[in-house]
Amino acid sequence: MKLFVAVLFLLLCSIAPLYGQKTRYGQEPPYAKKGVDYPIKVHISGIHLRPYCTTGIGREASCENAVYADAIMNGIRIELMGYSETGTLKFLASSPADYQARLMKNYINAGLTTIGQKYELVFPDRTIWQCTVTGISE
Repeated sequence: MKLFVAVLFLLLCSIAPLYGQKTRYGQEPPYAKKGVDYPIKVHISGIHLRPYCTTGIGREASCENAVYADAIMNGIRIELMGYSETGTLKFLASSPADYQARLMKNYINAGLTTIGQKYELVFPDRTIWQCTVTGISE
């Protein structure tokens, strides 16, 4: 009987890490910090909501909703991609408009609208949407 209990205990301990991860429902989006300058003007003209799926070797695919925004930055049409937090869709879908932004990750010898550049857009309630340039067009 003791052997059965010991084997059962070890079996349950090996399965527990698979299902013991935290889930954070309704996590608040980050807010803009005071004193931080957002010098870039971005005009959002349209948005699209699409699934963004990732896979890894030996792992199952995980999918999240991603927001793709058609934007104009420095006279160049670009596509921005970011994840849909609570307030993101509320502002982008209600009225496409002009927003302030700042460059987050700078690449050496790169212009302002290079694929892979990371930006923070500030919404009217001072929440931030972190996004990445995923496309450039004429």
